[in-house]
Amino acid sequence: MTARALTVSYAALWAATGAGAALALAGIHIIAAPAPRDALEPTLGTAVGLGAHNALVVLWPLALVLLGWPALIGVRRVGDGLIAAQLLAHGLFVGTALGQHPDTWRYLPHLPLEWLAIATPTAAWLTARTPHPGCPIGTSLAVLRLAAACVAVLLGAAAIETYLVPVT
Repeated sequence: MTARALTVSYAALWAATGAGAALALAGIHIIAAPAPRDALEPTLGTAVGLGAHNALVVLWPLALVLLGWPALIGVRRVGDGLIAAQLLAHGLFVGTALGQHPDTWRYLPHLPLEWLAIATPTAAWLTARTPHPGCPIGTSLAVLRLAAACVAVLLGAAAIETYLVPVT
């Protein structure tokens, strides 16, 4: 995975978040966001469950890399669309919630880590689309290492979300 691909993916998430907030402030709501509140019980089980749930949402582009989708032109375009939709949807949904309820930011101390975890498999996809000499993305070991890193980041984000979000 290249640093450039990770930067592009991470920036795309933040750009979509900003766009969602701007749309909400202009009165265009992608979703009707409820007022923020801490709905999580602060337990280890909550954090692990949240991390596991988020791993399913985040890691699927790595499966596409392992299946060789980036090498197949038609299928690669489907993967491009799916991955772009994931980045756009996540960013817009969070952004629209922030635009509707500006206090929501207090409930999102984990967001930079979650965005990093979503951006990493996307960066692996982008890198696999245009292989670079000496970059082993697409090998099972490289993908497994990225998946493990993403899970670690997600568990950190889940711990922050579970224990550090303010109780209302």
